[in-house]
Amino acid sequence: MTMEFSISEYTEPGHYYTFDSKLPPGEFFEIRPNHMPHNSQPIVDDESGMCVGYSVVQAPGLWRIYDTEGVFVRLEEASLEAPLIDPTDIALLAFGAFRIFWAGRALLESGVKTAISVKLSAVTVSLLRGRLKMGLSACSLKMTEAAAKHMYESGRYVPLQIQEKAIRYGKRMADPRNVTGLYRYESDMYRLIENKSRKGSYYYKKYTLEVVVREKDWTIAHFLYK
Repeated sequence: MTMEFSISEYTEPGHYYTFDSKLPPGEFFEIRPNHMPHNSQPIVDDESGMCVGYSVVQAPGLWRIYDTEGVFVRLEEASLEAPLIDPTDIALLAFGAFRIFWAGRALLESGVKTAISVKLSAVTVSLLRGRLKMGLSACSLKMTEAAAKHMYESGRYVPLQIQEKAIRYGKRMADPRNVTGLYRYESDMYRLIENKSRKGSYYYKKYTLEVVVREKDWTIAHFLYK
C-alpha cells in the first residue's frame, strides 16, 4: 500500500482534534522503546487504544511502573479484586484498572487471555499522562480534515499520541512527492489484535506506521500503517 493523497490535502488548513479509540475492545497500539524493561507488560489506556507505560512485578501486589520510553516512574502497590496469582504470571493493562493476564506476554502473544482486575492509583495515572505530554505533545499536532476523517474508521484509526511518537522517534525523510515543507516519518508499531477464529484470544502484529507532516505548523496531512 502506498500513500495516495492530493496536493489540496497538503494545502488544507490544520485543525485540533480529539479522538476516542475506534478499536474493538481489548485491542491496542504500541510503539516499543529501544530498551524495554525486563519482563515488562503493557499498561493500556482503553479510551485512546494505546500502551501508556509498562509494569514489572517486584513482589506479590507490588509493581515497578515505567513510562513509554522505558524510564522508571514509581512503585505501585495495588489491592486485587481477586486473589493474587503468581507474580511471574502478571501483566498490567488499562487506565484505572489493570487487567492481569495469566502467563504474561509470552502466552498473550500465543493467544491466551484470562484476566482479573487491579486498581491503578490516580498518582500513577497522572504521572503516565504527564510523561506522554513531554516533547512534541500530541495536543500540539493538527490534522487536515481529510486526515481526520480516517481517524473515525476502525481500520485506519491510530492514536495521535502514537503518531506523535512516530514523528519524534521515527525515521524522517522527504515527502515522496517532493512537496516542499512536507515530510514523511516512519516507525515500527505493534497492534494487539483479537483472533477472530478463536474468541477471547489475541496476538501481536508488527506494522510500519507512516505519517506525512507539514512541519511549518505540525499538521498531519496523511497517515497509514501497513
